[in-house]
Amino acid sequence: MSLRIPKERKQVLIYTKNHRIEGEIYLVADSKVADELNVRAREFIAVTNAQIYSTHGDTLLHTSDFVTVSKHAIEVLIEQDVSAE
Repeated sequence: MSLRIPKERKQVLIYTKNHRIEGEIYLVADSKVADELNVRAREFIAVTNAQIYSTHGDTLLHTSDFVTVSKHAIEVLIEQDVSAE
């Protein structure tokens, strides 16, 4: 018996005051990004395969397999359509 909750990977673009973060988040199957943002019990969003850029240019500042982003720091979160690539 498996207790795993099925999740879906979503490519996202996150803007904070000083950074643009490109990466992936995992959502419970059939849920929306807004659902994750509205969960009050979690103050951070886990982002995998993250690339962190300055918002003041296209300078890549850091790459990481895993980062957490404070929901309070997020100004814009865009789900990217990977089928268009």
